[in-house]
Amino acid sequence: MSKNEHLKATLEWEGKRAEFEGSSEEVWRCLNRFLSEINPKIASLSDLIIKINFLELLNKLKGIIQIDKDVGPVVPIGVDITKLNDIEKTVFVLLTRRIMYMTNFSDKETMKVGEVEKESKAKNVGVLLSQLTTQKIVQNVSEAGKKAAYRITDYGIQWFISKALKKLQSETQ
Repeated sequence: MSKNEHLKATLEWEGKRAEFEGSSEEVWRCLNRFLSEINPKIASLSDLIIKINFLELLNKLKGIIQIDKDVGPVVPIGVDITKLNDIEKTVFVLLTRRIMYMTNFSDKETMKVGEVEKESKAKNVGVLLSQLTTQKIVQNVSEAGKKAAYRITDYGIQWFISKALKKLQSETQ
């Protein structure tokens, strides 16, 4: 399915019928809400699942990341990326790729080691990505026998927001 899919789901339970329509994320949210009303145990489980609200994420990154339709993500003048350590820079680059993917400015949400190295200007990116994979901040989604391709996880987004974002936000406020 493409990122711009439109879904319609119908659920029937004990004579009740519910229809959900919208993007896959919207349908998933509505379906979860409906099921948690039927079975409170599901609600408890859903509280454990990391959920990233994409619009909230974009608002938090306003002034820190901008997208140039010709060249991709750019960091505005006045935002000092050198305040981030190499791990945070690596995660930041993967986060910008995820945003590019979610906004249809990129056809993939993954990056190879060399791409991350070039964009982040961090040292020992291969080692850092291995550590970040172990910590579940990034995920290696490459197929066997192919070069490693990494993507930021939802936990990684949550980690960046809590650990590194404040270093960049102080300059934009």
